[in-house]
Amino acid sequence: MNLTVSSTEKMLLALLRMALHGRVENDIPWDRLPDAAWAHCYQLAARQGVMTLAWEGIQRLPGECPLPRTLKLTWAIAVEEYEKRYVRYCQAAAELQALYARHGIAMVQLKGVGLSAIYPTPSHREGGDIDIYTWSANPEVLTDKAANDLANELMQQQGIDVDTEHSAKHSNFYYKGIPIENHRTFLNVSMYRVAAPMNDLLHRLLKPEATALCDGAYTVHTPGAEFNALFLPFHAAQHYGNGIRLHHLVDWACLLMRHGWCLPAEVKNERLLRFIGALTTLSNQLLGTKVEPPFATDEQMLKELCDQMLHPRYDRAIPIKGKVRILWHKTCRFFHEHRLLNTVFEDASIGRAIVHSVKYHIEKPETILKV
Repeated sequence: MNLTVSSTEKMLLALLRMALHGRVENDIPWDRLPDAAWAHCYQLAARQGVMTLAWEGIQRLPGECPLPRTLKLTWAIAVEEYEKRYVRYCQAAAELQALYARHGIAMVQLKGVGLSAIYPTPSHREGGDIDIYTWSANPEVLTDKAANDLANELMQQQGIDVDTEHSAKHSNFYYKGIPIENHRTFLNVSMYRVAAPMNDLLHRLLKPEATALCDGAYTVHTPGAEFNALFLPFHAAQHYGNGIRLHHLVDWACLLMRHGWCLPAEVKNERLLRFIGALTTLSNQLLGTKVEPPFATDEQMLKELCDQMLHPRYDRAIPIKGKVRILWHKTCRFFHEHRLLNTVFEDASIGRAIVHSVKYHIEKPETILKV
């Protein structure tokens, strides 16, 4: 199937493939591209959460760097700043884990810096926060819920504000200026009924293992490959209607490159499998992985997934002016996103989604006219 990919997107995808596979792609005349093309590529990479990985691809181009001097400096500085932030994130995750362990709390790092270990260059896996899951290291002393609550209390004892009301799935706090999500559940079990059995399966698959970060300077616990083979695509599916980006696809590509097809056999939900198949085929076509799903790909879902990832119909980055236009745009986007989610989660209730949206806007009225 021919997917709709613009010239700028082709540039960015080629850079990502070069970073992931360590080989140069000469189908694009890198040394003859206009300055505007590079500027658009940088902007797209930043929006898609793959700016640092794309820079790694640029470093593999032969000869002198073809970027205009100002953009080259801007891009290099942005990458350097992110690499410094990555070290701070790794340190924070390791510190939290050690603190919690002293109080009988087990902790595992979800996605983020933990997953970065399977990237060609770990510090080039971008992320905005640290997702952790906390539970009891000794069920005879603490229940899992008590351990999760204690993890929040330990932050409050340090004078850190902890938001436990924002989400049924996790609490939120800032540790040394770094946003942390302390998960009670892996998936959004309050929104999708299919999430509950998948969440139970993830518990059985967790099997934490020690993962060294920053050349061994820090160590965190991360889930195994089978856990991530279910968690990553389910997490991406939850973003399918709202904010799925290339960085979700790159996470999946890196897992496929490291472990191949390792989706647990217990996953039998047909719609979820169709999504995972489309995600895998999209990774093969756009990022050069070579893992074929053991079932046919849904071509329509493949196309919609690509479109939603690269150029969504209701792009939140496009400014909308005027109260009526904003409300109409948000209403159309709401039903469009629900339709997409319903192709993955057959129990994605429009009623629950409306109630959730109304409740959110009542609690935060400033968001009503925010695109």
